[in-house]
Amino acid sequence: MKNFTCFILVIAMIGCSKEKNSGQSISTDYRFEITDSIRVNHLEELTLIDFHDGMFLAKMDFSNYFVFDETGDITSHIELKTDGPSAISMAYSAGFFEGEFTIMDMHKGLIKLSNDGDIINNFPIPEDYLYMHPYNRPAFTLGNKIAYYRPERDLKDWEDQEKFFRKYYKEPLLEIIDPVTKEVELQMELPETSVYKNGEFHFLHHPKIVKNGKHWYLFLMAEMKFYIYKEQDRDLILKKSVTLTPEGQIPFPQVSLKNSAELFLKLEMIIPSMIEQLFVMDDKIVLIYIKGADENIVMNYDRENQDEWRDFFEALPKYAAVFDLDYKLLQDDIELPSGTISTPIVNKEGQIIVHKNQRLLGEEDWNTYYMLKLNDESNSK
Repeated sequence: MKNFTCFILVIAMIGCSKEKNSGQSISTDYRFEITDSIRVNHLEELTLIDFHDGMFLAKMDFSNYFVFDETGDITSHIELKTDGPSAISMAYSAGFFEGEFTIMDMHKGLIKLSNDGDIINNFPIPEDYLYMHPYNRPAFTLGNKIAYYRPERDLKDWEDQEKFFRKYYKEPLLEIIDPVTKEVELQMELPETSVYKNGEFHFLHHPKIVKNGKHWYLFLMAEMKFYIYKEQDRDLILKKSVTLTPEGQIPFPQVSLKNSAELFLKLEMIIPSMIEQLFVMDDKIVLIYIKGADENIVMNYDRENQDEWRDFFEALPKYAAVFDLDYKLLQDDIELPSGTISTPIVNKEGQIIVHKNQRLLGEEDWNTYYMLKLNDESNSK
């Protein structure tokens, strides 16, 4: 199981520190240390998507999911069925919900499945819905209600992009349903300070929500920012928004809603900065992000050559930013080991789990996941 022989990863740990940006703490010196690894003996790539009670959930493709423990032993292979009473149309999202493997299906709503892929519970949501992209979780609990990302139900204005997105940007992000009365409401509105409220075109939200106790953390595709909402009387109230401004970031472009196609032309010329993960730990909050790449760099790579482009994109450096529990920035631009893929998993010991990128570091007949610990080197000086 223990595998610490990757030379590139070791070298990445010895990187030079940089001067800190103004506004952040001068009393911390965080560095990543690889403390352990997990080897899972499965040939195909397994993308980590969730963690519960010591068990990891990984996705192989749209129909196959694997559960393995902290030693790397696979305990379940869940294959979504295509026919019979437990047939699944398509899983928009998957994860552990109330401790059980759950998906949001294209037509049937929330479905809990056994390790054999049989439906053990089906909770329908209001019909005629459509999700425009996958989400990081199928559902959350909000008091005695169930919350899930708001789907689209009215696409009559889709051909008129300006009209559609003006409405889309005004809608709250979550749909809340009472499992007893089936009453539905919308919650989690974006504040007026969000770029999605500035009247320009930013394409989709691509929201990611991380729930920790009564606090809900939200970040979006086109912003280097996260929002903190708190449960109050079964409502989600915005408490704070926090902006990250790392040196050298490439801002996500925006264009007029009347000329939405221009956004995609701009995105062909750059890779924008983006938050990939958010972790809530006992004494800090950690963001994982990329700074992106400007036109002078991107122009050297061929997007039409999928292998070349993927190698370039996946090799972009990933960084961490650390905030205290009052959301004060302690340190940013803490580089992750090169050749790793971020995952949404942090364990109870505060170790962040990353996936070894075999395209960059060499192919193996198994999957390797590294456990990273953030150490404050200033405490040892």
